[in-house]
This record gives sequence, C-alpha cells and structure tokens, in this order.
Amino acid sequence: MAKSPLGRVEMLADHFGAGKEMIMGLILGQNSADDNPWFDAECGHQPLNEDFGQRMQKIFNNHNLTFDLSYFRAWVADAVNEPDLGMERIVNQLKEDGIKVGLLTNSVPEFWPVIERTINTKLFDCIVDSSKVGLRKPDERIYELTARKLGMSTSSCVMIDDLHHNVKGAEKTGMAGILFTSSKETEEAIKNYFRI
Repeated sequence: MAKSPLGRVEMLADHFGAGKEMIMGLILGQNSADDNPWFDAECGHQPLNEDFGQRMQKIFNNHNLTFDLSYFRAWVADAVNEPDLGMERIVNQLKEDGIKVGLLTNSVPEFWPVIERTINTKLFDCIVDSSKVGLRKPDERIYELTARKLGMSTSSCVMIDDLHHNVKGAEKTGMAGILFTSSKETEEAIKNYFRI
C-alpha cells in the first residue's frame, strides 16, 4: 500500500558514511536470533531512546562508524512516504470481490503516524502491527495470528512482502507467498493468484 521504507536506506547510508547493504545489515541484523535493538523496537520492547542508541553504537563500533540517534529517530518518525497507487487499486478490487485483506507490518510505534498519513488503514479487515503484538515477521506466530484475526486458516491466505525471508516465514505456516518486486508485477501476481 505504501512505497517500501527500505528504499530510504540510502539516506542512512549517506549520513553514516557506509554502503547501503552494510547499513541494512547493521540495523536489521543477520537473523531473528541476533541481539538486535531494532528487532526489539519492532516488537514494542525497545523505544528509540538513548538505550537504543547505545545498543546500536555497540554494533556500529565493529565497523568504526558512529550511530546518530537523533538522525535515525527523525528518519523513522518524520519520514515522508508515498502511497503505492497500484497496491491501493488491487486492495480495493479484492475488497469489492469480497476477499478479506489484512495489513501485517513490522513497525515501531514512532513510525505508525507515517503509516496513517500514507495509506487508508480503514481499507483493512485487520491490522497486525508487530510493535503492538510483540512478534515480528518472519516469526511464524505472527502469520498465524493474522490469519486468526481474518477468520481464516493460514492455508487460505497469501502473504505479499518485499523481503524474501518474510515471504518464506509465511510459507512455513502454509500461506502462499508473493514477493513484491514492482507494483505492476505484484498486481499481476495477485490477480493471477485470485483469478480476478
């Protein structure tokens, strides 16, 4: 429904003086078992405060980089995001055809106002925000929770995400998975899946 915030990582990379892939790895970690303050923030256990900044700095120290908490907080909370009109169009079409649509997001409380400014959250039959439920993708339990909130079995659901490991997490629960590539390609994949 909105352009991926991952596209804005270049801003962080430029500010922190490192490559995009390195910054992604430092902030997002390698896997969900990592001791990662961002994962904790997405589960609602870690505000973006001084403790978060100190924890991130320990990770950045390994690469002789300085973590700028105030810049990072502004990057999250003051983000300007664009709606993805193709995805909005397909959600409306699915709803018109009687297909339930849920929003499952790994987010932090500081980012939620950006989501509300960017997309019409009233379109969704349910919203599952990682920071409110204490779980994050690709934990299988968050997909199962979303399916329950929709009143569906996981095998009746399809998960669309722009990160491969999040799609794989959904598929482990029996959901179908579609990797978001571009708006046009993903819209076609959704139409093909639902035969609409």
